[in-house]
Amino acid sequence: MNKLWLFLLVSMAVTGCATKPVDTLSVFYAHRPKSIVVVPVLNESSELTAPSVFITSISRPLAERGYYVFPVYLTDMILRDLGLVDANHIHELPPGRFYELFGADVVLFVTIKNWSTKYILLASTVEVEMSYKLVDTKTGLLLWESDQSYVHSSSGSSPFTVVASAAAKGLLTDYLPLAQQTNNEAFFPPKGVPVGPYHSDYQRDQSQFQ
Repeated sequence: MNKLWLFLLVSMAVTGCATKPVDTLSVFYAHRPKSIVVVPVLNESSELTAPSVFITSISRPLAERGYYVFPVYLTDMILRDLGLVDANHIHELPPGRFYELFGADVVLFVTIKNWSTKYILLASTVEVEMSYKLVDTKTGLLLWESDQSYVHSSSGSSPFTVVASAAAKGLLTDYLPLAQQTNNEAFFPPKGVPVGPYHSDYQRDQSQFQ
């Protein structure tokens, strides 16, 4: 009897942990978005320059997935001209507002959760963590979301090397490659965004999401 209960508990645990990305993406496939507008990033980290660095990494992976991406700097300029400067305020706007302004099918909201460098003894650790949401601008439906983080650790040959590196480059850490890697993990299979109409696998990539 105990073995039977153990089997049932294990089965329930496995079932509870299993995911079916194809099913969760059914709404996305049904809406068939063609264009994406990326609004200013909401920064919850302590690094003030994080949004300006991150925003340079966001357009390319989306374009490679087959979508038209509105130029991020032009988008920012238009929003600023309308007095929309604060990212918190922008993220709270009705999704339909972005359709009125840009005619985009979906809006991408990105929140930076962590963007930091830590030096401990002989090692340095750089961490980035982001939250992504794609929302349909006509219906307000959440079509896709993802939370991604990436950590890079390196060690120095001596305490002096690490301290000198921290002093010389601590404020100039190159976060861009980490942001690019995090974006790739977010947007590409097996947990990413289905390809858009400007990709050769459009509407035929369901099997890539396992």
